[in-house]
Formats: sequence, C-alpha cells, structure tokens
Amino acid sequence: MKKLTKKVKKEIQEIVEQNQPEMIWNGLNFDQKTLEDIFEKGWDEWVQNLWEYNIDCICELENTVVENIYHDYPEYDPDKIDEFVMEHVSVDMNEKNLLSNLPDVVMLAKAYSNYDCANSFDEMEPETYLHEVYQRVKAGVKEKDYLWEFQNGAYGGSLFCFVFKTDIKDALEMMEQIKVGKTITIPKNTQFGFFSSFSGAGSVFEKRTIAEMVIPITGETEYDSIGLVPDVLQSYSMRDVYGSNSFVDDGTVVIN
Repeated sequence: MKKLTKKVKKEIQEIVEQNQPEMIWNGLNFDQKTLEDIFEKGWDEWVQNLWEYNIDCICELENTVVENIYHDYPEYDPDKIDEFVMEHVSVDMNEKNLLSNLPDVVMLAKAYSNYDCANSFDEMEPETYLHEVYQRVKAGVKEKDYLWEFQNGAYGGSLFCFVFKTDIKDALEMMEQIKVGKTITIPKNTQFGFFSSFSGAGSVFEKRTIAEMVIPITGETEYDSIGLVPDVLQSYSMRDVYGSNSFVDDGTVVIN
C-alpha cells in the first residue's frame, strides 16, 4: 500500500475540514423536565452531559467520515487513514438545531414590593401592593387593564407579572444579566396579569402593555424590585394552574 505523503494528507485534511459531521437533534424527547435540568446545571454542563450521553452516535459520525476517505483513497493503509482523519474530524454539536428542538421557556418578570403582595380583597389605595406597583408600571399599563386582571383571578399571595416566552439560552442569559442590571425594558404588547405560585392561582393574562417602558430593577427599598422567574421552577407553575402555558406569546425583555 502507498504511503501517505504530505500532499495526500493535505488533500484529505481539506476534505475532512470541509465536510465535518454535525449532530441532528430532531425527534428527541426534550420536555419541561429537560428545562429544569438545564436551569439546575447551566447550559455548558448540560450540553457536556448531552454530548457524553450521545457518544456512540458521535463515534458513528466520525467513523462515517473515515469510511468515506477509505472509499476515496483505497490504495492507502486504512490504519494510517483512520489515525490521520481522526486528528482532524470534529463533530459539530449543532446548537442551533438543538435549540430549535428544546421547548421554549415561559418567563415571569415579577414585581416584588415592600407591601408584600396582592390579595383578593385589596383596593387601589396608597400604601398597598396594588397602588405601589402600579406607580412603577403605569407608563405602559392602563389602570383599567391592571385592575381588570386583578379582579379576574388575583388570589391570595398574587404578584403582578409580565410574561413572555423565549428560548432557554436567552432565558439563562437574562437571569445572569438581571443580577447586575439597573433597569429592565418591557416592550409594547407584553402580556401581564397576577399570579400566585404559592396558591396555585392567577388571572387570565389577556391584557397587554400599551407602550414600551423602562423600570428600575431595584426601587426605593431592596424589596421594591423586578425579578425574573422561569415558569418551570415555580412551586405551582402556569402549566399546573392553567393546564398549559401555550397561551403566552413569544417575546423578550432587555436588561440594561
């Protein structure tokens, strides 16, 4: 058999580098438990674990590249081909395809307050949760819409929330950003309502913001703040309460 010359090695290397295999994640059973897993481990560790779980598939993709080179260079020693190709083959994790197959994450931007929370018997009076929170969001929320949501499902322990759906990587990034951010931008047409993960109840989330608004993440006290919470990590999630969270629109917020 012929010896692998520098010229042939260069040819093979170019072929391999131009035809790197990639993972295809279509049809795998990613679910809400998967999202919990990612939030617990972080993206990098979860992806590394996923890589390890799929090592047989990865090896198969690598071997397919080797076999294709065998076919194109049959006059060379297969062992030498194998050794050389394996130095240059690299399976692409294909994160774009992976993300497209993961469930979207429903996020709640919750308004916390020194006045604790809203209860069904509350009224729009000074020194109450309802009044204090509305002062922070009124630039983009009509008072009648705010009260309509409150009157249609604000049970004990409810918090005012903006809700939106995004992908897991954006959700993880926002949760890191809000730790150091100063303000949060809520876009126009963002859904809002009241929700209690403690009581397992909430309003109908039919109303939407009428204008973009920028809200301080921390207000006059450390309790007057905005916090981001993934639905899958709540004691009672929106899925638990409503049977689904598919009614939540795609969206985002910007941490400044």
